[in-house]
Amino acid sequence: MKTDYSSIFHKMISKKTLQYVIGILALAPLLSGLIGLSGIFNPLFFEELPVNLFLDSNLRFLNAMCIAVALSFYFILPVIEKETFACRIICFAIFMGGIGRLISIYDLGVPAFPLLIFAAFELIFPPLIIYWQKQLASKITS
Repeated sequence: MKTDYSSIFHKMISKKTLQYVIGILALAPLLSGLIGLSGIFNPLFFEELPVNLFLDSNLRFLNAMCIAVALSFYFILPVIEKETFACRIICFAIFMGGIGRLISIYDLGVPAFPLLIFAAFELIFPPLIIYWQKQLASKITS
């Protein structure tokens, strides 16, 4: 019995599957952003942070950006095959966040395990989503 790999590949790059994957992955920045809006009083911090207006303001701003990134993905999901530019911009923003985490690891050391998982997702999934979306867009237009 011979396996038809092209059929498997076409099922893997289906629009619905990509929409589900992005929808699930976008939950991470959405939920962490909502929790992070509490700034230095974030209940997920393992240690108490000093009261610092500058730090608190930046944490809240950056977490609002996480929410915006997640919502941007949800806004383009219905027509993901037509939103190549928007998808690439969103993925680039996420990827750059992963680069920022790598710089932090280099400068300050290895963070708690969940942040390592976020870093891995931010560095691995955006290029895969860009490729997947490109394959879907070319399949739809051909």
